[in-house]
Amino acid sequence: MFQNNPLLAKLKQELNEQKPRVEGIVRAHEKGFGFLDVDNKTNYFISISKMKQLCHGDKVSGTIITNNDKESFEPEILIESSLRKFIGKIGFLDRAMAIYPENMPTNFAIRCKVNPQVEQKLKEGDWVVATLQSHPLEKDKNHFSAEVTKFIASSDSNYQLWLKTLARYDLEDEAPQAESFIISVNEQENREDLTDVQFFTIDSENTEDMDDAITISQNEMGNYNLMIAIADPTAYIEQDSEIDNIAKIRNFTTYLPDFNIPMLPKQLAEDLCSLKANQKRPTIVCKINIDNNGQFANDDISFIPAWIESKAKLSYNNVSDFLAGRSDLNNNNATIKEQLKLLSELAKARINWRQKNALVFKANNDYRFILDDNRQVKTIIKESRGIANNIVEEVMIIANLALTMYLKEKVGTGVFNIHSGFDTKYIEQILKILADNGITDFDKESLISFEGYIKLRRLIEDNDFLSTRLRKFQTPADFSLTPEPHFGLGFKAYATWTSPIRKYGDMINHRLLKASLKAQVLTPPANEQLDGMADRRKKLRLAERDIADNLYSQYLLDKIGQTFTAEIVDINRGGARVRLTDIGALGFLPLSMIHSVRDEIAPDPEEGIIKIKDETAYKLADLITIAIHNVRMENQSIIVKLIASNA
Repeated sequence: MFQNNPLLAKLKQELNEQKPRVEGIVRAHEKGFGFLDVDNKTNYFISISKMKQLCHGDKVSGTIITNNDKESFEPEILIESSLRKFIGKIGFLDRAMAIYPENMPTNFAIRCKVNPQVEQKLKEGDWVVATLQSHPLEKDKNHFSAEVTKFIASSDSNYQLWLKTLARYDLEDEAPQAESFIISVNEQENREDLTDVQFFTIDSENTEDMDDAITISQNEMGNYNLMIAIADPTAYIEQDSEIDNIAKIRNFTTYLPDFNIPMLPKQLAEDLCSLKANQKRPTIVCKINIDNNGQFANDDISFIPAWIESKAKLSYNNVSDFLAGRSDLNNNNATIKEQLKLLSELAKARINWRQKNALVFKANNDYRFILDDNRQVKTIIKESRGIANNIVEEVMIIANLALTMYLKEKVGTGVFNIHSGFDTKYIEQILKILADNGITDFDKESLISFEGYIKLRRLIEDNDFLSTRLRKFQTPADFSLTPEPHFGLGFKAYATWTSPIRKYGDMINHRLLKASLKAQVLTPPANEQLDGMADRRKKLRLAERDIADNLYSQYLLDKIGQTFTAEIVDINRGGARVRLTDIGALGFLPLSMIHSVRDEIAPDPEEGIIKIKDETAYKLADLITIAIHNVRMENQSIIVKLIASNA
């Protein structure tokens, strides 16, 4: 009687339209129910039965149902699923294959099929890439289903962590493959023979892809004659060739803890192009005359394609120890020893020059994971930067500035690294912070200008609290096809070319430089390439962070109660983020682990301080002593508690 009754259908529609409608993000709970987060303050309960139509992270809309004064959410429309392409672990439900997506509740499983292109026979615990085929909220669908498209790692692989992380960010897990490489006749012509020159490299002990070598002399006026030889992979790789197109997609070599994936085939990256000792290699050499104050100009620079033969591979640690008088050099070449002393003088002169004419920031420590045969963390080594690191850094900056001058004057385009200082939407907030700290000689216009930014950075150079506080207001670095300022370095323009084995943007600049030197037609890079570089760089940083967080958590898991010195790097409503200065790990210090009486402690993220009883007790950049309280491997979080202030 009521079936297909148009009046009843209309009534139902009207009643439904009268219900409050919302949209938000689904947050699943391990016990099966969930919540719809509408904003930071508003959420609605989702029952277990309704959660069977949803997964954690889905963006959905629907209606609010009120029953006995209790509101709950009823999903109706899928706006965007959190699962499209995802990674997960293989399992079996009633002998049917299923996939358990990562970062979902442990009992959330999706039945799946395997794409025929996946050759491995999958077993329980294997990690795979999958794509969602159906979602219960999609039209004409009533269940979840997925298809496995790629095998990542077996359940017992020691490399599981690295392979999963690479897959998560859609990064390659192998070096490009190629048969053989030869240098074309065109690339061999007019290449000057500098194989007798005393070039040498300075790198880490285990570096194989060495793309720069140095030689230096000094004239009777005390000025420096510096030559920097940069490996030339474009001598082997033709533009738009298969290998070039692969490099164009990868953009960078992937560097993860104890696991590197080269941008170029290993035959090139670690052999034919690597500036190995006593091996003849094609390079582009930059010759620069630098006065004893560290200055040079356009007329002091020249570039030439050349053959070189490095005479020695030196290591950072050994060079630093030699120059500091702690040990002898692991090489008996007297000429190289004299060159190292000249390079040390030049580096100091250049640092002084940059302090007056650009910016020099305090060097950060490097941290290196030492893994055992099962790729578990044995220890973490803190590596301080010595004079050898300063030498290489200053020489590479010199070479890059030389190329920047050339591109600006002779070419007009290239891949330029840019940074525009502070994000303009925070300027008023920054001005208030400066005024509160007694700095009043800046206005909006000066603060967003190149000169004003440099003036401020120099002014607060030794103020760790203000430097840390203002860091979060900066724009990210980017790329440009035209010369624009790099506020962070303090240069009006900056382009790199010193790492062509590892960076595709540097290969582009090599080609532009070589075409200009040979008076050939230039092929300008495309904006799409810069977008790809920025996207890939972001993915690589996220991947490196994920690996490091996991390894840090693994290392600290059995160190509950051990104490460390830590620096406060951020303050939020719940407490403080701290960096353990001896190993580099980030931990979270909850307010309850700072002061036991909740009503007496108050964080002020805007001011970068934590007050206890209305008095400032802790602030950004403070050094404190903490103990490891808890390590949660499921989300790689390290919880610490306060032991003492180091002030």
